[in-house]
Amino acid sequence: MVIKPSPRLAMLLLLSHAIVSTVLYVTVMPLPAKLVMLILVLLSLFYYLARDALLLFPDSWSEISFDQDSVYVVTRDGSGFFGQIVSSSTVSPYFVVLRVMLQGHRLPVFRTIFPDALDTGAFRELCVHLKFTQ
Repeated sequence: MVIKPSPRLAMLLLLSHAIVSTVLYVTVMPLPAKLVMLILVLLSLFYYLARDALLLFPDSWSEISFDQDSVYVVTRDGSGFFGQIVSSSTVSPYFVVLRVMLQGHRLPVFRTIFPDALDTGAFRELCVHLKFTQ
């Protein structure tokens, strides 16, 4: 399954970071602390937009394929890795939170995939596969 850039994820990231920035603005903190926090929020926004929504980084996921309970992920730079799908992955008609335990790593990797990032049939196939492996 080829993963494409996701405008829905980009809008959700923009909205959530705007809400956090607004809450940060109205809190009672010294101005230097607010500025530091705002810079951190903006850096987070740029990072996740580039990596997950727009797929600009070399380690952005560009393709995924499944085999039983394992997954093979190809990144934008052409490298790939195997992992196990963790049962706590979330499946809904609106999005999928894919939780993958990489071989040789202790912590899982999470990726949110919206329907606009895959073809309609591919998103449906992903949902069905994850429902039956959990």
